[in-house]
Amino acid sequence: MHKIVILNNDLDLGGIQKSLIDFLIHLDNKGFEVDLVLWQKGGVLTNWIPKNINIIVLNYPSTWKSIINEKSFVKKAQKMAQYLKFNFYTKIVKKPWLFFPKIKKKYDTAISYSQNGYPRFFAIDNIIAEKKYLWYHHGSYETQGKMFNLDKKYYAKFDNIVTVSRANKKMLESHFSDYANKIFVVPNIIDVNKVLLSATEPIVDCTMEDGIFNFVTVSRFSKEKGIDLAIDIATELKNKGLKFKWYFLGDGDTFSEIQNTIKIRSLENNCLLLGMKENPYPYMKQADLYIQTSYVESQSITICEALALKKIIVTTNLPVLNDVLQNGKLGVLCNLDANSFAHEIHKLLYDKVAQDRLKTAVEQHVVSNDFTYQAIEELLKNIN
Repeated sequence: MHKIVILNNDLDLGGIQKSLIDFLIHLDNKGFEVDLVLWQKGGVLTNWIPKNINIIVLNYPSTWKSIINEKSFVKKAQKMAQYLKFNFYTKIVKKPWLFFPKIKKKYDTAISYSQNGYPRFFAIDNIIAEKKYLWYHHGSYETQGKMFNLDKKYYAKFDNIVTVSRANKKMLESHFSDYANKIFVVPNIIDVNKVLLSATEPIVDCTMEDGIFNFVTVSRFSKEKGIDLAIDIATELKNKGLKFKWYFLGDGDTFSEIQNTIKIRSLENNCLLLGMKENPYPYMKQADLYIQTSYVESQSITICEALALKKIIVTTNLPVLNDVLQNGKLGVLCNLDANSFAHEIHKLLYDKVAQDRLKTAVEQHVVSNDFTYQAIEELLKNIN
């Protein structure tokens, strides 16, 4: 049995983590022996991990505050030693991932499933494997200076770099042209059956009202996801006199900022922040429109899930979303400004012909994983 190790930061609710779960299920079904290395214990998606997957958690050292508050002299000394060791690797060696112990087990394949944090470095320096792959999920590359040079050095050591869309591959090639021949496309797996089944569960924390328009957005609250743009669009729609409620499912760094903006603009009755939901699909299913306002995307899993749920989609006109929505055949693509979005949404809501055309196209569209499965098989062709 071939052995695979996959490294990721955590199992919190996010696009990378959700795609990781479906990837692990696929590998488990293929009968591979899989270890999953994490830098954070727990996470809402932990229970979704197949039982056969072995989880290894690498623990950070205690914080200075924890060390100060420790009453046992022996434990305090142990924690202090680990704290000083981590600082040595961070500030002197400048490779903090070397603080964590090397994994002695030998693998056939090692996969850094995230381009962020320690996984990409740990996979190279602290893992023994015949083949090593880096998954790249972000829609842009913005690192410069020393960090870019470090990435370039470590990217060179991977056998392949995997992007999740053709548009993402093209983007990454523009930054790492020397490695263009080893950048590979493997789209995320979309578990359509799970999405459809989960969408049948009842919504218990709110009721979508009749007689008004209901919108849903499922997204991490971060700058690149454009929730601020969504609030600007909501402001424009309210000014147009549209009666609507817009439900936002997710959490993140900009949540409080968005919450304050909604309050300042008196949008509390229009924009409802429901927080992170392990199962967002019942909300998506009941929406009149599924709206995504991202500034950057690699491969939007939620857009693919909305297609599986046969929803009318309005989203940003980004290269990858243009590909997914077939140049507007499967959804409305908008320029990156509030007026454009608000205009297109308002027009669509009162244009039954346009709605019917989109509904027909989406109903006929099949969300398939065939290309993804073939790409995984090609990438791991030496594993039987």
